[in-house]
Amino acid sequence: MAKWSLTQQAFFCHLLGEQLQSGFSLQAALQFMQLTNERSLPGLEQIEQSLLTGTSLMVGLKPYLRPNIYFQLTLATTYGNFSEALIQAAAVLTMVASQRQRLRQLLAYPVTLLVLMAGLFLTLQLGILPQLRLGMTGGITRSSANWYPWVGAIGGSGVALLLFLQYWRSLSSLRRVEWLIRWPVIGSLVKSYYAYYLTANVGQLVASGLSIKQMVHSLQQLPSQAVLCQLATQLEDELNRGQSPTAWIKRQNCLPRQLLVFLTKGSSTSQLERELMTFSRLEYQRLTRQSERALAVVQPVLLSVVALLIVMAYLRLLLPMYQNLQEGYHG
Repeated sequence: MAKWSLTQQAFFCHLLGEQLQSGFSLQAALQFMQLTNERSLPGLEQIEQSLLTGTSLMVGLKPYLRPNIYFQLTLATTYGNFSEALIQAAAVLTMVASQRQRLRQLLAYPVTLLVLMAGLFLTLQLGILPQLRLGMTGGITRSSANWYPWVGAIGGSGVALLLFLQYWRSLSSLRRVEWLIRWPVIGSLVKSYYAYYLTANVGQLVASGLSIKQMVHSLQQLPSQAVLCQLATQLEDELNRGQSPTAWIKRQNCLPRQLLVFLTKGSSTSQLERELMTFSRLEYQRLTRQSERALAVVQPVLLSVVALLIVMAYLRLLLPMYQNLQEGYHG
């Protein structure tokens, strides 16, 4: 059972959110979507049938949604405004889908050039340069020796990649987020996304009137691989040891510092909810701007790399010829 594409997920969330806000019941909304299934969403009938048997909507949707969207909507079904959460999720999915499509378009030309340059380098290293050396020495060269550095480099890179992937899979979701935040460009994007994601979910829990311990317990009901669940488990350990939650928040790189200010300023529950939800919208807008800026520099950077490779290829080809001419002149 394959997940829906990002565009399909965005379409489903937006349409279902609008229908629920317009007064449709959940079952009527799903039936309407089946009748007007323009995006060819597979599984709608099965989801409706599972509702009739008493299965919750989120259980039926789990195979089709991205995990972070699934976790966010799961919380919203109990503690938040589900229709509003659907529309917010649709906005995020639409942004991710459009940015991914734009990234593919930006990468198409530079990546093609990089592949061609890699082929040119291999041709120079394994075909043309050995022949030039053979002509310069007037003897026989061991062409097989030219393969050894390349085989070693490719083999070493492959082993390093496998070890990294194994290490990456061994990390918890929270550790992966903390690791990504340290990266220079992608780190700011990850941090802005989780600032939006976490404050939006905390805002839903605050609006429901839960205490901190009740919030922790609610978040621990999410699947163990969810970042929110892992954060809640850490916070519970701190509370059980008699530690202040404010000190724990300060140590978490993925939590925005403004969250601590909001939680400790003594606002009423309704005011705190408004502040958190407003802040989450601001972080979403910041995430959009940051992703646009990051995409704007992708193609120039890659084209600069291609230009550098072209210069290196010319040097690799022309320097041996120049040396050969110099030796012939002095000889």
